[in-house]
Amino acid sequence: MLNDEPKDFNYSASHVANFFLQKGHEENIGISQLKLLKLIYIAYGWMLATCNRELFAEKIEAWRHGPVVTSIYNEFKHNGKKPIAEMATEFDLEDGNFSTPQINVADHDARKILLLVWDIHKHFSAWDLRNKTHEQDTPWTQTYRPGSREIINSDSIKAHFRGKIIQYLKAISNEQANAEQAAA
Repeated sequence: MLNDEPKDFNYSASHVANFFLQKGHEENIGISQLKLLKLIYIAYGWMLATCNRELFAEKIEAWRHGPVVTSIYNEFKHNGKKPIAEMATEFDLEDGNFSTPQINVADHDARKILLLVWDIHKHFSAWDLRNKTHEQDTPWTQTYRPGSREIINSDSIKAHFRGKIIQYLKAISNEQANAEQAAA
């Protein structure tokens, strides 16, 4: 776990979508609906693996082209393959207004994870990210059944991303050791 801060932040996938959409707009990196769905999935996995906490309560389903949060797909499907120009919105039944949900600035864990996921994956194409979800033994490959939309188990996502993060850390450690040997 990164910090021992309160865990009472309640997010929807729209909060996470808007983080990535804002970063894309700031850095002039186009984000299609497919790329956004994969970034959200990866962030969800990293949060589970590192903080043992779900980033949002919505379920992730195994669709033909990888993991999907249905609400985000429905909101942005009209964009097709084009970069998304607008932000995700939510309707508040109490006050009757639409809002643009944002990750709380006090939620340091979520912000660190989202920024890390963005920095690592921002230059991957939508199709590259889709292909990563289709690699052997991913939660998607374990869940997907043609013609159905099964929910991907959060425990499977957590275990997968823990393994990926451990591989990543080992690779960095090996690179550092090799650099030290070469410098000696």
